[in-house]
Amino acid sequence: MANNETPLEEPPYIRHFSLILIFLGCLGGFLALTVPLWKSLSNIPVVGPVLGFLSLLIPASDADNKYPESKAIADLRLHILYITGGIIAILTLLQTSWKNQVDRRKVEADIQKNEQDAKNEAAKREQDAIKSERDHTRQVHAERHSRYTTAVEQLANEKAAVRLGGVYTLVGLVDEWIADETLTPEKQQKEGQAIVNSLCSYIRSPFSLAIDGNIMAYDGINYEMPPENYEGDYRGDQARLIDEQDTRISIFKEISSRIDDEILNKNNQKHWNNFSYNFSRSVIFYPLRNLSFSEADFSFTIFIGDTSFESSQFLRRASFAGGYFKDGITFKNAYFKEGVDFSYTNFETSANFNGLQSTGSAIFQLSKIPYDTDFSDSYFPYNCEHIWNFIQRKDKPGVKYGSADLILPNNEVITKDLPVGARLFDPDSWDEENKKYTRVSGSAKPLDKSNDSKEEKPAG
Repeated sequence: MANNETPLEEPPYIRHFSLILIFLGCLGGFLALTVPLWKSLSNIPVVGPVLGFLSLLIPASDADNKYPESKAIADLRLHILYITGGIIAILTLLQTSWKNQVDRRKVEADIQKNEQDAKNEAAKREQDAIKSERDHTRQVHAERHSRYTTAVEQLANEKAAVRLGGVYTLVGLVDEWIADETLTPEKQQKEGQAIVNSLCSYIRSPFSLAIDGNIMAYDGINYEMPPENYEGDYRGDQARLIDEQDTRISIFKEISSRIDDEILNKNNQKHWNNFSYNFSRSVIFYPLRNLSFSEADFSFTIFIGDTSFESSQFLRRASFAGGYFKDGITFKNAYFKEGVDFSYTNFETSANFNGLQSTGSAIFQLSKIPYDTDFSDSYFPYNCEHIWNFIQRKDKPGVKYGSADLILPNNEVITKDLPVGARLFDPDSWDEENKKYTRVSGSAKPLDKSNDSKEEKPAG
């Protein structure tokens, strides 16, 4: 019988084992002792027939008395004792086997119980660990949200150092969210974007002193004397303005450094590069040179003072549509990876696009731009549609246009109209070793010798 089939209830020969042994011993002894009397007792009721049947086992004496009856009775008596002993031995073996099976079953049951207890304990520990991890994760997330709330409140503090601390806290929180392996990439992006939105909201928030050009501090240079009839604390206002410039510039610098790090590390998870940065309808009154941007929206933004974007790079399409540049602006050596939109932009004074490079389309749809705008050595891809549709000022001549020719590897000549000084290039001609494009047109030359400008120019 298989171990797992051993009955829990004891069989009869086990339950009454002692009685059976006593009975068999007595019966065997009785039969052995009464062998000579079996024939004489065969007439006794009840047991007589049995004894008479058993007497048949006693062989009759042979004629020559070689095997006398006494010898036969002695042998039969001995066999009865052997048989009785054998039955008792078999029963003893059966009892021992049954006990062994029961003991083995108990041991196996104990082992299974111990194994199950161990599994249950391991499962409980795992559940406790998961619960503890979840509790810890919830605690960490709650603590981050609490720090976020505090940092946002710090941005409204009057002290520049406190505001700056809030900026660093918010940027650090973005780093924590996007590095949190307990979250999906989508959740990481969502949490990070929420904080980026708060930073962008701060950039869009108004600052009254920025509108007052009388105390404008360009690159931290203070004017010695306050303007005539200036009301208020001139030196104090200048200090406040510079502090606010530094705070807002720090936001752009922190974002830029992380965008650069993701590019240099060539990490597949480019969270900072994939965030949306809504700076629309802001007032920018500080320089943004040598910075990296990604999907930067400066539409309908007012730019006051030194708001240079010199040597900055825009890794996704940038928009300055509807913007207003009150003072001189420079995009010298700026790089637009996916193009730029200057539609309906108003450049009040000089604009410098010298050395600008765009690998996407450049749109100047109905842009009001001054005559002395510099497009020299700016680069635009031949295979993108560019719109040069400038609005001419009544008191000044418009932008001068020229024509540039680019020769492709198949000797096809591409001719496009560009602002004078600009160049066409082939995006497929990049030389990685020398870090430059090898197929570049000459500078666009004026369309005619009269240097007359055109008010509008179709797409080129």
